[in-house]
Formats: sequence, C-alpha cells, structure tokens
Amino acid sequence: MKYKTFHWLLPLICSTVVTACTKDAGSPNDPASQTKNGVVTGIVTDANNLPVKDANITVEHTVWYNSYLLAASNSQGRYEVSIPNDPAGDWTAKAQLTKTSYGQTYTFDLEPDNTGTFSKASGAIRNFKWKLSGQRPGGTGYYGAHVDLYMFGADVDMTKIKLLFTPYPGETNLIDGTVATAFEKPVEDVAGTFMAKDIPIGKYTVKALYNGKTLLLNNRHLDDNNQEAKMVIFGKNGYLGETEYNIEFYVTE
Repeated sequence: MKYKTFHWLLPLICSTVVTACTKDAGSPNDPASQTKNGVVTGIVTDANNLPVKDANITVEHTVWYNSYLLAASNSQGRYEVSIPNDPAGDWTAKAQLTKTSYGQTYTFDLEPDNTGTFSKASGAIRNFKWKLSGQRPGGTGYYGAHVDLYMFGADVDMTKIKLLFTPYPGETNLIDGTVATAFEKPVEDVAGTFMAKDIPIGKYTVKALYNGKTLLLNNRHLDDNNQEAKMVIFGKNGYLGETEYNIEFYVTE
C-alpha cells in the first residue's frame, strides 16, 4: 500500500523534478557503465539502437503515494535524475513516449532493461528501449496493438482465420521509422474475443484468409462496406489500457 507524501516533501520533490528535466547525461557513444550514488541515469533507444529524444521518465517511490521525480531524455537519448534524501527507501523507474501519426496520438510504454528497485545509496542505471512488438516484462501483455474480429453473417471457425497485413500504399515505414513489411497473424480466442495480437503500429491493408478464400471485413465503428481488403489505423475502441490500441472488424463470408 502507498501512502500520501507529507506536504513538507513537496518543495523538495518539485525542485528535484526541475533539475532532472534539464540535466544532460552525455553522449550515447559513451554510456555510463557504473552506478553513481544518489543518481539514476540511463539512455533511451529505438529498435535500431538510435537515441530517442523526449521520452518521459518517471522515478517513483515504492511506498509514498504521489512521490515521484520526472525527467525527459535529451537529443542523445540520455537522462539523469538526482534522488532526494527524503523520503528514504526504494524507488522504481519507468518510461513512456508519445508520438502522433496517422491522425492519432499514441503513448508507448518503453521496455526497461531492469525492473528492480533502487535506493539513493545505491543509485542505478536504467536504460529503456522503444519496442513496437514483443511481450512485456512479467508476461503482462504485448507492446503491439491488436485486431478484434466479430462474426457477422458467417459460419466459420474464427480461430482458423489468418490476417494478412501489407503496408498501406505510400506507407513504407512503421511509426518508429523502421521498414514496414508484409506479415501474417493468427486469430486467437482471448477470453471470448477473437483477436490477432502484438501488431507493430503502422498503417496497413488487412485481409482475412480462411480455408483458401478471403472473407469480407467491415469496420465495426464506421459501418462501412464489406470488402476483402481494409485499411488499418489503430486507435482506442472499448475499454483499453493507457498504452493499448486496437481496431475492430465484423467478419462475414
């Protein structure tokens, strides 16, 4: 259980936040290899190991509620946060990145290289990577988005459908700048919802393949025409987490 921070801690924390946000942590070609007492530092990179600017770093106390420090990665992907004397105890670090593309704004959780706690006495190095797919630490879902399918006027085994994704014409890259390629994803029954999971956020054309034929798709929230190929732009449909995105289609024969 976390407890609220006493009011006398707020000036200290606010002051530390300002300092942390403006600290330059150095060059990505000279990464810190040793921890420093009283400091948590690290570098944020993308899938190509290039530095990521303006990632939001949150260093949070494990006990005291609303006791946290904020920082942002600089142009070299670096950040540094000084840990205050009070409150004493352990801290954790996490990072997020916000990007706007395809007419949508997306917030990404970044993958930590270490999820352990640390104290002021020990200091810490916590590096983060921007990933568009892959399982999250602890098996708590995936970094990618998902496509949800709902049967409408069809009599098919939904778990035998495969979705074929191809880059939308003119969209050669994913949201992080990596090259977009065609791929297939199986449809799974996830607690009663049929979905294709862990899809890197980009702009695609999708087809539903089933026993040698192509099924028809209809965007559930646009109620558009039934078509063999549909454009995919991920957003938020239904009750999704802060960094979870999807698109929903009716599927018919």
